[in-house]
Amino acid sequence: MLTIGYGFLWGALVLYGVEWRTGRRWLGWGAVGLSAVAWGLWTAGLVGRGLVAGHWPMSTRYEFGLAFVWALLGLHLLATAGTPRAGGGGLLLALALATWALTRPAGERAAAPLLPVLRSVWFPLHTFSAALAYGLFGVAAGLGLTALAEREEAGRTARLRAMERATDWGFLWLTLSMLLGGVWARYAWGRYWGWDPKETWTLVVWLLYLLPLHLRPLSAWRGRRQIALVLLGFAGVLFLWLGVPWIVRVGRLQSLHGF
Repeated sequence: MLTIGYGFLWGALVLYGVEWRTGRRWLGWGAVGLSAVAWGLWTAGLVGRGLVAGHWPMSTRYEFGLAFVWALLGLHLLATAGTPRAGGGGLLLALALATWALTRPAGERAAAPLLPVLRSVWFPLHTFSAALAYGLFGVAAGLGLTALAEREEAGRTARLRAMERATDWGFLWLTLSMLLGGVWARYAWGRYWGWDPKETWTLVVWLLYLLPLHLRPLSAWRGRRQIALVLLGFAGVLFLWLGVPWIVRVGRLQSLHGF
């Protein structure tokens, strides 16, 4: 299912590219349709993964990557379905993340029993909120990229407003994820916050997204500067997801988080 959905994503991206060059809107609607099919297949694949593993399918970095793509693609469709020309940036990011997930070594993709520390109702609530937050930040970054390429002022303004909404909702879901993660940590490790590398960088990302939220009223920080801040925040999200575990492993740092 995941591989077939991945193929549909490539087809949608091609249609978006041709629509951008030719201005033929029917191609954009075709891209939306292919993206919707890809999301449905990815949903089925994620559910299948959970059934095979026998638990909530977000317990490893690979599984969370699948959920990240699922959230980004679904939210991307909600944000851009009415204006297909806005969809290329978010779809490109979803495709890049899907490529990462599907090229993982077999050892990383293998299903494993759930660790005792993860057998808590707070764990799925925490990871699901994080996946939605990451997905919304991906949507915002994609809209920002599309706004940079938009030639019409009205279209650029519409993309920026949609980017702001996605950023706002992403920030709310990230905040909720941090709160739920703290409750889970209290039950799992006996403390709400321990300055673990993952926790610390999550706070950094939270602060990064405070910048566009607080600077938005200032006219000098709208437009390209505003997009730059959103892209910086998304770079922080990617580093939180992929870079921090790598640094923990290479630097042999202590961390209670598996990914």
